[in-house]
Amino acid sequence: MHRSGTSALGGVINALGAAGPKTPLPSHAANPRGFFESAPLALAHDALLALAGSSWLDWRQLDQQRMNSKATEPCRQKIKQLLIDEFGDEPLIVIKDPRTCRFVPFMSSILDEMNVSPVALLPVRNPLEVAYSLHRRDKITLPESLLLWLRHVLEAEYHSRHMPRYILSYEGFLVDWRKHMDRAAEKTGVVWPAQPDQSDVKIEQFLTTDLYHERSTLEDVHNHPDVTSLVRETYQILSTIAAGDEDNGLLAQLDIMRTRFDEACETFSVAMATEELAVAQLRGELSARSTETEQVRQENSRLASFLEQQSVEIRGLADAT
Repeated sequence: MHRSGTSALGGVINALGAAGPKTPLPSHAANPRGFFESAPLALAHDALLALAGSSWLDWRQLDQQRMNSKATEPCRQKIKQLLIDEFGDEPLIVIKDPRTCRFVPFMSSILDEMNVSPVALLPVRNPLEVAYSLHRRDKITLPESLLLWLRHVLEAEYHSRHMPRYILSYEGFLVDWRKHMDRAAEKTGVVWPAQPDQSDVKIEQFLTTDLYHERSTLEDVHNHPDVTSLVRETYQILSTIAAGDEDNGLLAQLDIMRTRFDEACETFSVAMATEELAVAQLRGELSARSTETEQVRQENSRLASFLEQQSVEIRGLADAT
């Protein structure tokens, strides 16, 4: 999920020897130490979601018919070529983009065609911290951010079950990254290429807690009025998995959470679509009025300039007489 420590995790994996993209997203205030994410690949993923009638901040189910239609085939080929361009024939790469939580099967099939064997590393962060971070960066409301968190973590967990994977606590990762990266290697079979004497110093300089701005506790999750039971229970289950090992009982509980969420989304999707259409119409009207206002402002400015010029000419004639 976005704002869950994926950039921190991507940076550590890169320092441990996994190749990053050749064209990374530039750092900015939200991620001053970088995203470790391919800029052209992120744009291609946005285009794919748009073709499916969605976007990175849409928490509803994807339309799988649209996702797997002929219309997305050019996007599929573009993503495949970008993976080749961005990573070449590197033996170990890190593909980091939270958008892929929404279309893991789509991406997996591309990697399979390329004879790339994927493993999944899934950081789990307190959903309130994620929501506060999204609100600070993108002005997204807390309830919407929490729904977005729920959609991403449930789909990422479910669709990565067939892969070697490791689910880890973001907070725990910041405290002891070496423990978690050793555990990740053990669980997935990945061998980190970098020598410890080279990677450790680099990671210690990179992975500091000064950028860990949003802090919330488990008690906050239980007591906050915007945190629904679905979000709370899903976070508890994922935290339990991150603290130990996953088992069929915990995965079955996540299946229940996902089913409940999908049923709720289906119930409210029509109302949401109607509301979004109304919002889009209002935005169109506001845009039109803004254009009209700007035209009036420019006309008034031209008129004021004309009157000022006329005033200067009149004063000049008066002085001449």
